[in-house]
Formats: sequence, C-alpha cells, structure tokens
Amino acid sequence: MALCSHLSSSQVLEAIWAPLTRQETLHALKHIILGHHEQKLEYVQAGLVDLLLQILEDEPGYRQTRTKKTPVVETDVIIILGSLARGGSVFLTTSQLERLIPLLLDLLESHTSYISLLEASLRTLNCILSLPIASQSPEIVSIVQHHPSTLRSISNVLHNSSSGRDLAAYQATLLIPKTCTTADNRWQESIVESGIFAALIKRLSALVYTVQTSRPGKGTGLLRVGAKANTDRSPLSKSSSTISLRYRQNSGRNSEKISTGERLSMPPASHVSALLGTIAFIIRGSKFRADQCLFASCITNILGEEAPLEAHRPPPMWRDSKLSDDAQGGSQSGGYHYAGQDFPPLSPSSERHPQNRSSSSGNALQSSHSATEHSLEHERIKAPQISELRFVGERDDDPESPLIQWLISYIRHEEDSLARLTAISLLTDFVKAGCVSKRRVKKLGFLIVPMLVRYLDEIDTSTVAITKVYEQGFQAQEMEWSIREQAPAILATLLTDHQRLQTAAVEAGAIKRLTGMLKRAFDAIPGSDDNEGLESHESLWREKVRAHQIKVREGTLRALAAIALFEDDHRKRIIESGALGFVVGSLTPERTAEPMETGDDSDLVMSGTQDPVPSGAQLPTISENDAGSSFTVPETSRTGNPISVLIAATNVVRSLSRSVNVLSTSLIDWHVSEPLFSLLSHQSIQVRIAATAALCNLVMEFSPLRKKLEEKGIVKALGNFVKPDSGNVCAYDRHGNSIGEFDPEKESLRLNAIWALKHLVLRQDETVILSCLSAFGTTWLLEQLAIEDHASDNDTGSALEDNLDEGRQILKSQSDLFSPKVIDRLVLNYTTPKPDGLRRTALVEFQEQALDFFRNIMAGPNASSTFRHILRETQNLKVPTTPIQYNDKNPSLSLAETPINHRTPFYDVLTEKLKSKPGEKIALAIIYVLVHIGACAEHRATLIEQSSLFHELIKLFELQVDQIRIGLSWLAINLTWKENGVNSPDFTRRVQKLREYRYVHMLEWLKSGGAGESDHGNRRDSSSRGFGEAAVDTEEVPIVRNSDGEIVRTGPPSVNMSLDLRERCRQALAQINDV
Repeated sequence: MALCSHLSSSQVLEAIWAPLTRQETLHALKHIILGHHEQKLEYVQAGLVDLLLQILEDEPGYRQTRTKKTPVVETDVIIILGSLARGGSVFLTTSQLERLIPLLLDLLESHTSYISLLEASLRTLNCILSLPIASQSPEIVSIVQHHPSTLRSISNVLHNSSSGRDLAAYQATLLIPKTCTTADNRWQESIVESGIFAALIKRLSALVYTVQTSRPGKGTGLLRVGAKANTDRSPLSKSSSTISLRYRQNSGRNSEKISTGERLSMPPASHVSALLGTIAFIIRGSKFRADQCLFASCITNILGEEAPLEAHRPPPMWRDSKLSDDAQGGSQSGGYHYAGQDFPPLSPSSERHPQNRSSSSGNALQSSHSATEHSLEHERIKAPQISELRFVGERDDDPESPLIQWLISYIRHEEDSLARLTAISLLTDFVKAGCVSKRRVKKLGFLIVPMLVRYLDEIDTSTVAITKVYEQGFQAQEMEWSIREQAPAILATLLTDHQRLQTAAVEAGAIKRLTGMLKRAFDAIPGSDDNEGLESHESLWREKVRAHQIKVREGTLRALAAIALFEDDHRKRIIESGALGFVVGSLTPERTAEPMETGDDSDLVMSGTQDPVPSGAQLPTISENDAGSSFTVPETSRTGNPISVLIAATNVVRSLSRSVNVLSTSLIDWHVSEPLFSLLSHQSIQVRIAATAALCNLVMEFSPLRKKLEEKGIVKALGNFVKPDSGNVCAYDRHGNSIGEFDPEKESLRLNAIWALKHLVLRQDETVILSCLSAFGTTWLLEQLAIEDHASDNDTGSALEDNLDEGRQILKSQSDLFSPKVIDRLVLNYTTPKPDGLRRTALVEFQEQALDFFRNIMAGPNASSTFRHILRETQNLKVPTTPIQYNDKNPSLSLAETPINHRTPFYDVLTEKLKSKPGEKIALAIIYVLVHIGACAEHRATLIEQSSLFHELIKLFELQVDQIRIGLSWLAINLTWKENGVNSPDFTRRVQKLREYRYVHMLEWLKSGGAGESDHGNRRDSSSRGFGEAAVDTEEVPIVRNSDGEIVRTGPPSVNMSLDLRERCRQALAQINDV
C-alpha cells in the first residue's frame, strides 16, 4: 500500500493497525515523517505514538517467541519512535517514554541476531536518555537500571565482535553513562560484574594497538609487538558526527586477540570519544577499577609493565616537605560526600589540619578538623599546610602504568576535539584515583591544564540562533555544546585539591573564560517571553538550550569553586571578574521546587523572619572592579536552577568565604546569606547539606553576616538538622547497638549542622548559646557522646578478610583479563564500604564536633555560667561506668575512684570515652574541653577531684603526639593558674592533687625529653593500642601518619619534641613549683 497525499492521518493509522497492511504502511510512513517536523506533529496529534506502543506490546517479538521471522515491523516502529523521541516532550509525553523504555530493553534481549533492530533500539534509548526530561525525571533512569536485562543486553552487544556490529557497540557504549544520573558506585560495580567493563577494556587495547601502529614516530616506542601494521583512519572519521562505512566493514574482521602485523583501521573519533568517556565513567571514584583498566593483560601485552606487580606499594602517607627536598605535593580527596563535593567545610584560616580521608561509595563520612582557640591567649596549634605536604609512600621515580604515558601522547596528537577532551577526562580520573605519579601530576599543569583552558569558550556572543532540531546544523551545534559542557567540568575535577594545578589554570586565564561562560549561561533565550507564539520546534529548541545552559552553569561554578579553594589571590581575581553576581543568581532554586516542611515559621529562634523576596523587588547591583563597571544579578536567574547548579554555587560561596576580606566585603554587598539561608528549606537533602556546609564559614566569630543569620533563625534551622527526630545519631540505641537503617545523607546534614553551630557559639552571647543548647537539648547531646559502638577488633579483621576475598572473587571471574600477579596486586586495593563501618565513622565524627561545640562554648566570656547551666541540665543523666583497672604489679600507680560528692554525668561521659581508647581526634577534643573548663576559676575545684578522669589522662602522655601532649600541658597550666597571683588554699589543693595523680611526674618526664621509661611504660602496649601509633624506620625523618591520617611523632622523644611542646611543659612546671 502506498501512502498518498489524499489519505488522512486517521486512515493511515487504520492501515497500520490492520495486520495485512501494517508492514507496508509503516515502511512508507517511516520515509515520510523522517526529517519532516510538520508531518510528525500531525500524526502524533492523531494518536500515532500510542498505536505504535500497542503494536510493540502485541508483536511476537515482545513476547520473546524466538522465531526465524525477521522483525521488520518492530524495526520500523522503533525507527519512527526514535525519530519522534528526538523531539522530546513535543511528541512524546513522560508516561509514553516510561512505557517505551521497557519495550526497547526487552527487544534488545530477545532479538540479538538482528543488527538493524539492535542499532535502532540502542539509538532510541540513547536519544531518550539524552533528553532534558531524563535528567529532570529520575524515574526514567530508574526504569533502565531496574530492568533485569539492561546490563545483560549491553554486555552481549559489546562482546559480539562479528562483522557489522560496531555501530551497535558504539550505541551501547554511549548508553552506559546515561544509565545513571550521577556516578553511583553500586551501579558502576554492577557494570563491572556484568562483564561490560572487561569488554570495554579489550576494545581499549585494540584502540591502543591501532593508534600505536598508525602513528610512526609518535609514541610507538611504547609498543611491545613486532612488525608494524599499516593502518589509517578513514577520511570520514575526523568528524565526530559521522561514521566511517569503511571502518564498519573492516573492523568486523578484527579478532579479540590482535596478531602482529594485522591491518586495523582507525575507528571514528566519535567511537573513540564514547569508549574513553565510558571507561572514565566506570573507574570514577575507585582505584580498584582504575587499576583493573591499567594493568589488564590485554593492555600490558601491548605496552608492557614498568613496575613489578608483586611489589605492593603501601598507601601514601603525609610528611613535612620542609624536611625533604620536594616541597610541593597534591592531596588526594575521597571521603565525606558533601553532595558530590570532596572538601568539607573549612575555617577561613589558612591553617588546615590535614587528614587522610578514605574512599567510599560516595557517602563515606570523613571531615577535617578546623582550628579553634584555647581559653588563654596563645598561638593556635600548628599543622602543616597543604603546600608543605607530600606523599611519603610514593617517590618521585615510582613506576606507573605505561597506559598513562600513552594517554598523554594520544592527547597531544589527537586532532578531534571531543576525542581529545574525553581522553583528558579519563586521564583526570586516573589522577584522582591516585594512579599517576606525583612528578607527572606536576607536569600536567604545563600540558593538560592550558589545553583544557583553551577549550573554554571565550567568544562573547549569544548562545545560538533558533535552529530546527532536525537539521544537521543543530546536530553540529549539539556537538559543540558537548565540548563547552565537558571542559569546565573536567577542569574542576582536575583542579580540586591540587594547588599547583589551580595556579596553572589561573595563569592560563581560566578565571576570565569561566566567568564569560557563566555570564553567557544566563543569556535570555529568544522567544522565551512569548510562549504562545512559538512553534513546536522552537519550543524544543528552547528546552535544549536551557539544558545546555544549566550544564555550563554547573561546570563553570564547580571550576571556580576549585580555583578559589586555597589562594586568596585567586578569590580576589574571581571577585574582580564580576562572577559573584552570577554565583548569587545560581543560588535561586527552580520555581517548581517545593520548600521543605520545617514547622511553624512564626516560632523561629531569635525572633527571626523568613519573608520571601517580592517578585518585583529590585535585584542588588554593585560595582565590582576598578573600572567602575556595574554587575547585576541576572534577571534570567528568576527562572531558577536545578539541584546540581545550586550545589555548585554553594561550593563557590564556601570557597570564597574562606577569605576574611571577601567575607567582610563582597559577600555582604551581594546579600549572599539570604539565598543561602533559604536553601536550608529546600526539598533536596543534598542542597541542604551543601548550604549548611557553606554557612559554616559565614557564622564565624569575625563574620559580619553572623548577626543577620541569627536574626533570620539560623539557630533553630541548624538545631532541627542536628536533632530532626527523637532518635539518636546514626540510629544507635543508648547501649551502642544499631536499631535502624543508617542514612548517610541524613548524618552528613547532621554533621554539617553541628559543625556550623560549633562556629556560631564561639565567643557568643549567653542567650545565643542557651538557644543552641535548647534547640536539641543538652542532655540529648551528652547522651550522643556516651554512645559507644562495641564492634571488636575481630569484627574489623574479619571485615578486612571478607573484603579481600570479595575482591579476589571479582577478579577471578575475569581471569582471562588479568594474570595471577596482577590479581594479587589489585585485590589489595579493593575496598567496599560496609554500612556498619560507615555508621561507626559517622558516629565518631559527630562526637568529635560535639566535643568541639562544648569546647567553643567554654571559650566565651560567660563560660562559667554556661557550664553551670550544662551541669544543671545534665545532672539526672545516668551514665554506666566501668571500674578502674588497678595495677597489681605497682599498686602505688593506681588511683581511687572519683568521690561520689564530686561525680557529675558530664565528667563521667568524658571518662568513659577515654576508657574506650578512642581515636586521637576524640582524645584531643576531650583534652581541650577540659582545658577550657580549667580556665574557669569556679569549676577548677570540681575538675581536680575527678580522679577517674585523671587516671585516663596520664595514659595519654605515652602517646608520642605533640598536639595531645601540648593539650595536657595546657590543662596543667590552667589548673595551676594563680588568681591575682596569690597562693590560695585552692591552688595548693590543686597542685597537691596533680602530684598525687603523678601528673607532675609525667610533665617532668616529658621535660627531660622522655629519657628512659615512664612509670606507665610497662602498660603502654595495652593502654595505647586504640590510638593507632605507627612505627617508622629510625633512619627516616620521624614524622608519619597513623591509620586515621593524624600526625604521629615516633623515635626518640628528645628529638621529636617541638618547641611549642617544650615551652608549654616548662611553663606548667614553673607554675606548679611556684608554691
């Protein structure tokens, strides 16, 4: 049957529905509507989509009856639906897309032999998942993930190397990253287990061989094969949007095992881009998966192995670069997932306590410790800055996989922009995974960073003129957009936590280009004010331009946040570039976002208000540079931003607020606190996590925005995050047993909230402090400090063995990809975060910040009355205590229990916490809480009577950690302080008790350089095991890090004692002896 112009659309649909005329009608309709927008719209309005979906459901192919009949009807139906899917919501509704996806996945599994059907189905799935609606509707991606045949079908396509299937493999490769909205570690692991990763690695090895043999003199020295193959790339392959027919014909002849001298044609650049980009997506966030790619046999057989695989390299540890010849190193970040960000809320101070953060699936809870002040005027505890640290476990001449060098060579010589950019993306993920030597990372600042900066758009023109989406010009425009979207995002990933690379980016002009891109991402879309007058293709164009602008905003904001992370000069340049107005514009949520229910706003603490900004209010304007140019929050920001942009914008604010000057000027002028505070009620918990992290610096003591935030109700908002319900932290009961499901995002928000409150109460009015305590309850907070997770060391060791066994099992299932030596090496890098481990980590981190919260409360002018309130509020708390372990060999060293009349729940909680042998961070936090209490004359008498507490404190002298010993010295200084310089009876009593506790003896032992063993030396092995001391070769500089990432000084104490420790110890003994 031929379709004629005289047939109406309803008649055509009737012909399609009739079984006898269906095939002929569909074939004719396919050629009529492809590329003809008006015809598409006509048939869609007549009900074509529902009819085609019904046919797919009724055809035998859908019922998986494996017949020999060629599925021509299904193929034509999918081609038509795929053409319509390019039009997005203009032609297909969300419900129709959700109905179509399972049908396509079923067809992929049931018709593996029909190449045309495979290609059409995969192309249609890619088209659907590329639509803006897919990123806005998690349900669409969820359908693909939860379908039982998704990974199996993709794996079958990639493993089949028969002739003519390369386009299907290309489409399947493109599909993999689109099956997840973000880098979900669980989905990535499923991809590996399904065999997809192994198939991609084999295809990568074929690419490596082809490139090496096709570029004489350009890196072929890396090749470990005999004769060269005479290969070439097809003339059409330079275009990323075209597919080489010659390549498709020849590549089917390539066997999995590449033989020496075999002729291979260079794959199209679009295929290379898809392959490298998908591998980068899979390895992201996992050194285990990265090493699988680097040391696969099919790779090493071509490029060789530089390092002996049986020699396992220990995990990197920090050391002070001032004691070495290399003063610059990068920091690796993994750890606490602040909504996709690797760095936690930091104090504006340039000092940063370094830590070794462990990798996780994305929600492992780790944080750095920001410096706070003691009760007396003295210097803060010093810790090496980021620029003064380097890795001990890695030497500059450490070997690495030759695939890294191959990637760099490929990036240098590749002409196609998108292929080169995806290669840079893969190299960046190898850098973040720790697979690239530190020496080479430094060199990347001179090669990769300037190259990425050049990809940033600097042409100050409108985004694009209105183009029909089905025209070839628009397809080329989409390819250009892809580069603009990826370049800043890759740059942001590469720069995060690498100070030298950040400087290289600034010197290459990244800030100017990023600001320009961010500015143009707010350009008004033509015709957006007259929605009714737009044609349907213009409506789709606007939808795609909007999606492009959102991706550019997110990428540029992430890059600016990374650049502003460390250097004040970088922050100043960002402000001068005029970017801050667009950052503020990016803090506006979408209008469709419903605010989170937070209760009655009329009852806000501090009589705050949350009045919405009137729709017609004038947006702030401010002069930002010396030339007097005026920058205004863009009007187009009123359309709002999705979650990803909001998180990226809060990251920029957090990085900028680390500068005191920026915090005191620009952030005030732009009223940054208002949109940030509004985000605390956003419906997305990820946005609330990011906003709370950004607010940590805005509530510091010296922040001019602190008072304004108090008036708006910041205390109640953060208090609700700390205690959102009646339960305990991490779903523990009071005995330390898990009683509910662990929610990492909820605990991330709780940690950020207590962190912000810790900053808020420092040197604060007593009314604000009491409001903070009442927001979640003083007794409740002390109960959380008393919780102990009773997991034994045996459980930890068993979990480690299970991890190793699990990793070995995964690798052995791919034995054809790895040699036994590689398996032995890779299994050591396999770590799967267990829920119980994440729960324990979250509990410890919250307790550390809670202790610092009490510490900062006691640093204020009303410390005595505030602590009196705390003791009164918690006096009825029942704290289970354990008896002191007496020393049978030397009874004189044993102390009596604290007298009943001096016991308080607050001190009992701290005593029991020390008895449990916590980590050094918890021990240090407890010490400085006591240091601040000791500074209060009213509470010294009660503190000195806590014999059980001092019994645990004197054990800490044995830890060769300067920070802990300095804290113990400060405690003695505060307890022996003479009020008005008079030797009062109370002073004499305190000195007497310190001698009785042998505290003075330990100070004298410390002052003497720790020569010989202390009285507690024979108990050191048993009492200090929980603090994670690490040994080091005495010939090395005796500074290492323990398993918690904290500095541990080992070796002779007389050598390791810092000047600060020696002076504090002398000061304490001088006051004690001045009786």
